[in-house]
Amino acid sequence: MSFSSQVKNEISRIELQDNGCVLCEISSVLRMGGHFEIQENGYISSRISTENAAFARRVIKNIVHNFNLHPGLIVSKGKKLKAHTLYSLEMIGTHATSVLLGDAGLLRLDKNRTGVFNPPEEIMGQECCLKSYIRGAFMVTGSVSDPEKSYHLEIASGNEKEIIKLAEILNELDLKAKVIERKRSFVCYIKEAESIADFLNIIGAHHSLMTYENIRIVKEIRNNVNRVVNFESANLDKTVNASSRHVESINYIINKVGLESLDENLQEIASLRIENPEISLNELGQLLNPPLGKSGVNHRLKRIEEAAERIRSRLHE
Repeated sequence: MSFSSQVKNEISRIELQDNGCVLCEISSVLRMGGHFEIQENGYISSRISTENAAFARRVIKNIVHNFNLHPGLIVSKGKKLKAHTLYSLEMIGTHATSVLLGDAGLLRLDKNRTGVFNPPEEIMGQECCLKSYIRGAFMVTGSVSDPEKSYHLEIASGNEKEIIKLAEILNELDLKAKVIERKRSFVCYIKEAESIADFLNIIGAHHSLMTYENIRIVKEIRNNVNRVVNFESANLDKTVNASSRHVESINYIINKVGLESLDENLQEIASLRIENPEISLNELGQLLNPPLGKSGVNHRLKRIEEAAERIRSRLHE
């Protein structure tokens, strides 16, 4: 089961006691995923399609219990191998359907029965209703990536105004949502891990949130360990490369003019480097008497490299 399905199955089990919350959820579902058509009798029919069986059952239950409407259900499956089952809920154009759409703030029928869409604020008076509205949007067209792979949550719709309005609602909750156009639809998306966690908490997916956070913590620890290992590896490579240069310069001086050609303090550090090619500059400095810091050791070794370069230049004149 995908992480998206896990989240949708969980929030589809949330019981709504307040009729306003039910209305907001249905309103959001119809706004984001509903398809509408004006019939010959002047009434508007509506259709919602989903691949999530738990969500389909929830929508039917809420509509039946609260509006005494009985949506038709068509179950179909694609011809391709492993094709998903599609659940289509259809409400034919009747006066009862119009009442539902009107109560949900989707339309107001004038004397000519023309649908006029209204802003969602008309039915979102309380915090619980606002959360229900967001939950409905995610249930019908939302998806969230497996946190093991990436952090990405999105809700898509063919209605640009509704998606922009949803993004505004989410950003009022500081969820850092953005909107893009993708082919024939508009997408409201969140990419920040903490904002996705906050979104899951808002819609009531608490069990999924725990799973999400556990995975996120493990990933963060793993990434921190990798950063430390990479840092240590880079430092080790740097130490080895520098040591190789030092040893090469020292051996060149020994072979060409002898180590005694150097100052006594350079002879001492040169001998210690030849004997301990694998240790760091800090460790090398602790072997001196008196001990010397990293910058002092580095300065002396640079002088040795410069002396070797001068010898090379003189011998090649």
